[in-house]
Amino acid sequence: MKLLLTGDSIIARKEGLQELYLNVDLRKRLPALEIINTAVSGINSGAFFARLNELVFQQERCDNIVLLLGTNDLARHKQVPLTQFGQNMALIVSSIICLYYPQHIFLVSPPAVDEQKQTSRTNNLVAAYSGQVQQIASVYHCHFVNLAQAMLTHGDLTNLCCGSLNDGLHFGAEGYNLLADLLARGLLKSS
Repeated sequence: MKLLLTGDSIIARKEGLQELYLNVDLRKRLPALEIINTAVSGINSGAFFARLNELVFQQERCDNIVLLLGTNDLARHKQVPLTQFGQNMALIVSSIICLYYPQHIFLVSPPAVDEQKQTSRTNNLVAAYSGQVQQIASVYHCHFVNLAQAMLTHGDLTNLCCGSLNDGLHFGAEGYNLLADLLARGLLKSS
């Protein structure tokens, strides 16, 4: 199975490894998985749409695509209004479905944050932007992976959001394990 992973820094970080952390964690669960990762740290939904050709359409066609956006859209210091974020996501998904059928598109919510450390994002904002992602997934009949809710259910945001930046947002091993488990389960169900 070939997988295109794309989105923001949650997908793009190495966390001290030679390869992107999520790529490594997914291959542990699905050893035959071939991964193309075009994620860009700091990107928001508008910038992603502007680069859609480069990040999605110019890549080798894969069996499935995983997209995680919203983390930067919801940051208070550079916030994209919620309705604009929803419109951007609709533009992105409606463009992607000409290449990937909806059952092969996985939209991932922005992650929950450790509010004790993260000053630019709150879990209330995460919930609002996650709701937009879920709504777009429902309208276009794509898979929705509620990463934020899975993190809140797990309950230990301090450990989940404790990567090398230790900023209450970016993951370390425990956060990537959770995300990789969610994605691997979804990919196996859809194949």
